[in-house]
Amino acid sequence: MTAHPDTAKPKRHVRPARSGAARRRGGGKEHGIALLMVLACIAVLLPFTAAFSYTTRVDWQAAINLRDEISARNLTRGGMRLSLLLFELQRMVFNQKQFRQMLGTWDITQVAPYLMSAFGSKDGHEAISGLVGLDNSTFKDLAIDHGGFEIRVEAESGKLNVNCLAGTGQGKDNPQARTVETLEAMLMPTLYDPLFDEEKSDGQRYTRADVIKAIVDYIDEDNKSWDMVKLASSSTQERYRYTEIFDPYQPRNARIDSVEELHLVQGVDDDLMTAIAADLTVYGGCKVNLNFASADQIALVLRHSVTEEDKWKTEGENFLIKTLPLARYVVDTRTMSLFSDMKAFKEFVEKPDKLMNPMAALGGGGAAGQALNRANLPRIPEGMNIRENSEENKDSGEQLGGLSDIATIAPERVYRIEIIAEVGAVKKRLTAIYDMQFVRSEGAKGTGAWLYLRED
Repeated sequence: MTAHPDTAKPKRHVRPARSGAARRRGGGKEHGIALLMVLACIAVLLPFTAAFSYTTRVDWQAAINLRDEISARNLTRGGMRLSLLLFELQRMVFNQKQFRQMLGTWDITQVAPYLMSAFGSKDGHEAISGLVGLDNSTFKDLAIDHGGFEIRVEAESGKLNVNCLAGTGQGKDNPQARTVETLEAMLMPTLYDPLFDEEKSDGQRYTRADVIKAIVDYIDEDNKSWDMVKLASSSTQERYRYTEIFDPYQPRNARIDSVEELHLVQGVDDDLMTAIAADLTVYGGCKVNLNFASADQIALVLRHSVTEEDKWKTEGENFLIKTLPLARYVVDTRTMSLFSDMKAFKEFVEKPDKLMNPMAALGGGGAAGQALNRANLPRIPEGMNIRENSEENKDSGEQLGGLSDIATIAPERVYRIEIIAEVGAVKKRLTAIYDMQFVRSEGAKGTGAWLYLRED
């Protein structure tokens, strides 16, 4: 039987085989496809990978900074609590009469950097062991392992209390007038001339007298303008533009709470405060503590208590030539030993060369003495006779001032503590004021309290 032609199996068309050269020519059209796909995948994944890596690094560094910030904050708080030991050391040891009779007058401001270095730095134990003469292994384990901190202690009575401007008095020897004179002495150097030559933010120029007058009028209790010549309030009314600005306010006319409030005074800007704020305070009394006072304050004390025969040394240009150098010499020498009483200060001022120069003690005379003379060392200024207590002039009946009128040698009461902690890349600063004689509430025993606290 013959198959029908339509149902016959179709013929299979087979492509003739190509030679090797032909196959190579055809495959060349698909060359690099895999490479392009890999590059495309890399181009897509690279931004995601980079973003993920950057985010991971940022989160990792943020976690480290947060850890270091918490550690630094705890270090400042711990240093603040640790500083209470210094105040108890001052109260229970340095202020005791027996200690002062045996070892002289000491204050924690002299030893605080050495004592606290044993806790705040890894090598601080070497400094304290050298100070007290003990084996350094005794203090080696007191320091912290991660980070460090530094504690600075200052006596507030060594600064000018601007709140004394709120008091009133008669004559040039009242606290208000003495504070004004001290401000004048502080701003006297020509170094501060640019601060008064340029215009302030309000487009006005203010002289030294204008600024001091504005400070007094802002703090004193009356509304009368201050007279810089008479050193007393005048009969004219105060006229300032505090109520005419965009954000008006009234002058304080009372004691201020912090030195930063002086920024509100007309003519006082950031540059001026940067120059003098470190020497100002709002705590403590108005008497000058001779163991901590600045050279300007001591110079005014000398001018107030000088005797008649040496009064010329405190007048006119002689105040800059003779009185101020003597006051600076007192400050420089005081770092080695504080004055025990008024009599010791009086004897030192009258004979400043009585204290042996430590360089001369090491070298003696001869060639060493000649080398000492050739060295660029400050000369010992000429002394002056001063009165310890006020007395009346027998001829004129005038009351002559003495040291006890405006100065004191009493132990310090108010301290400023500055704690700087550094952990990794994080640095924290804590500033606090402590009053050792502040009366606590009925539920708390003892005396002493923190008056001010600021963290930066």
